[in-house]
Amino acid sequence: YWHPFTLGAGPAPGYCMSLDPAARQRLMERLRDSLPRGEDGSIPLKTRAWAVKAKVR
Repeated sequence: YWHPFTLGAGPAPGYCMSLDPAARQRLMERLRDSLPRGEDGSIPLKTRAWAVKAKVR
């Protein structure tokens, strides 16, 4: 989950990389501690997708 934040591309990673190393470490730890974890270390996420396909005649 953390690696994309270290690439610097996009608003959240750009912000992350603008932090000094100590602040970046604190952010990583806070994010890690706030995410739910499965027994296997996975991060379960709930999603919902809504889609409609129509044909106009």
